[in-house]
Amino acid sequence: MKKVNTSGLSFRDIREGGKYYVDKSLLIKDMLDTDDRGVFLYTRPRRFGKTTNLTMLDAFFNIEYKGNTWFDGLAISEHPDCMCQMSRYPVILLDLKDLAAEGNNDYGIFVSRVKKVLSDLYNRFTYLLDSPRIGDRDRRLFESVLYMDADENVLADAVRDLSRMLHLFHGERTVILVDEYDQSITQTFGDALQERVIGFLRLLLSSALKSNGDLQMAYVTGVMQVAKAGFFSGMNNISINNTFSVESDERFGFTEPEVRDILSYYGHPEKFDEARDWYDGYRFGDAEVYNPFSIMTYVQRGFQPDSYWRDSSRNTPMLWMLERAGAIGLQAVADLVNGGTMVSELHRTVSYDEMRLNDPVDLLSLMVMTGYLNAIPKGDGLYELSVPNREAMGIVDSLLSRNRRIGNDAFERFNAAVLDGDAAAMTEVLQSVLADGSYFSLRDESSYENIVLTMMHGMLRGYRITSQKESGNGRADLVLELRDEGSVPIILELKVSDSEGSLDSDAESAIAQIHDKNYYLGMRGDVILIGLAFRGKLVRGKVERLRLRGRTRRPPAIREGDDMEDP
Repeated sequence: MKKVNTSGLSFRDIREGGKYYVDKSLLIKDMLDTDDRGVFLYTRPRRFGKTTNLTMLDAFFNIEYKGNTWFDGLAISEHPDCMCQMSRYPVILLDLKDLAAEGNNDYGIFVSRVKKVLSDLYNRFTYLLDSPRIGDRDRRLFESVLYMDADENVLADAVRDLSRMLHLFHGERTVILVDEYDQSITQTFGDALQERVIGFLRLLLSSALKSNGDLQMAYVTGVMQVAKAGFFSGMNNISINNTFSVESDERFGFTEPEVRDILSYYGHPEKFDEARDWYDGYRFGDAEVYNPFSIMTYVQRGFQPDSYWRDSSRNTPMLWMLERAGAIGLQAVADLVNGGTMVSELHRTVSYDEMRLNDPVDLLSLMVMTGYLNAIPKGDGLYELSVPNREAMGIVDSLLSRNRRIGNDAFERFNAAVLDGDAAAMTEVLQSVLADGSYFSLRDESSYENIVLTMMHGMLRGYRITSQKESGNGRADLVLELRDEGSVPIILELKVSDSEGSLDSDAESAIAQIHDKNYYLGMRGDVILIGLAFRGKLVRGKVERLRLRGRTRRPPAIREGDDMEDP
């Protein structure tokens, strides 16, 4: 029985090692049929087969591998018009994923890593130094990159220069394969280093891919298409393929028949429903696909379902946006985590500058690109969004819980205090959270609303939460409405006080506003009212539990009040 590969082996190693391989070789035909001189950008979530397909292209086109049998029996072998291109071209394979480290603002380290990557690349082609076809100038350029002596100007043109030398030597244009072009940019999101990283990579990729007469074809992978970065602008021959593209939609991820074949091969076809529940639900173009990394790890771990994808992906921009998201964005994500759906517009490209504006659409778009949300087109530029499966739901739930530096104990105590109407306990927890004022951005009422929403995350499975909801004669700040019977609706009104001395009166005013505006109109039974007043790191509040006798605009028959005290 063939062994499972989950360690990121290349296509060549998978085939030579007799590992189980799901045939995606028709991607080669897709590309050749589209444009045999094209530049292709494929964006998909991490661990969905982009790198395996990249190494497959290397194995197919690379002139170094003449006579290999790796494609025998695969679907591409049935297309002679494609097979004539096999082992024909010199190939440059460039891996950009580890150039920048998260939280490291040292541009010098970034450049050093670039030098090392390009030196390793050039080291594969040292035979060029002995060729009479390579002139003295190119030989000096080659050696400066090889021995890591080149300056940034030489480094920026290093891939283009190498493609020219390979073309001179072999008499064939080069195929350039670039893996994870956007990861270094993603990892430096929010850092001052990011603009310099973008600037250098723009020069490197533009030099290699634009107006390069020595280029035959290029395949570039990433998680997202970075807008306003200039990597691909001005290219007439670029083909962009993303999660919405119908072309090649089955070449990334596993389809249902492929998953059934895997489970049957390993002797457990009865596990299909479980695998579907955990790992299905992604939609690329018109294809519904499964997470391939998780499926193979599931098999490798003895068919024990778990969130295997959790630690395999970096989430720096999304965590950054969740930490700064407004109430609308957090509300949307929380509702989706609870198994709901929503309809929204999406951006197919992202601009890091625009992402810093905390637009909820940018957050949702990023979650689609990174695989945490599924998007089904509804027409007119709108998409129905949902969390695709149990694995992704657990990951998003964890990210939402971690988007503030709050321990599980604080979550549990705050949620219990809200449901119990325990004002003192609620204030104690909020006060301890606000004490870390250097971490939270306490700008205005929406900032405090964001913190309260985050604190109430643990309750959200039983509630549908709305922000600035039209209720009664006005808009309540936060309303938690029941999903099922047995829970108590909660209405929160928040105030930002002008002074510390007005905190208590503002908390009372918040409760009074709920009554004056009849925010509980249409509710019945018990309702919890919470009024909170904030001033910097200080909080005061008031809690009332109402028992409404029916759907009425009149004050309830029973009102139990409990003043909060600052501990």
